[in-house]
Amino acid sequence: MNLTYFSLPSFRVDPGKIKTIDTAVPRIYQDFCQGLQDKGEEIRVSNDDFESLRLTKSINWYGDPFLSINLNQLFQRKLQARVEQAMTQEQIVQLSDNLRQLLGTILSDSYLMDVPLELPESPDISKLIKFSGLQVDMTAQVTAYDILETLIKIQMELGDHRVIAVTNLSHYLNADQLNQLVRLVATTDLSIVIIEFSFCNRREFFSKCDYSYIDSDFVIW
Repeated sequence: MNLTYFSLPSFRVDPGKIKTIDTAVPRIYQDFCQGLQDKGEEIRVSNDDFESLRLTKSINWYGDPFLSINLNQLFQRKLQARVEQAMTQEQIVQLSDNLRQLLGTILSDSYLMDVPLELPESPDISKLIKFSGLQVDMTAQVTAYDILETLIKIQMELGDHRVIAVTNLSHYLNADQLNQLVRLVATTDLSIVIIEFSFCNRREFFSKCDYSYIDSDFVIW
């Protein structure tokens, strides 16, 4: 996939790799952050043959991983649906039997009351899973790296192969964590695009990434 910003040469984004676009120009940083949210006309996305692609169909913008990503707000319902899809018929039958036993116990206890009560039909599996409140364990999401690792795993589990676009990773990850993230992404067919702002070229820090630096003269290094 290719990202194009105005008249600058296109930036290549490959599966299993992290593309970092770092710039010393505030306007460029702002344009990338807004453009990757499909706001404005500055950013264009194309395939390997430079045929235009819909940005929202190609890229998931998550922003700042520590301040902007709430995994349960983003994915709780999708993960619940995925759990239901993954259940075998035998598991569904067993769960339904257990639920009927529980409802029977509730109904038998209600006989102690001098009120005629009944239970409607048992809720279907999707309603039961939703009612359970099944969600991502946020106690394990302590650092920005934890959040990104879980985000990658979730997209893989959901079969979502859109590019993950984030910003400000250098605020949270040290070099070892960044290299660990590079190795993790390499085990998948996902791509990550990192948008950064810096007055200096940081190629050494991002040495394991596909790194591009746009200086104040709009020159790419």
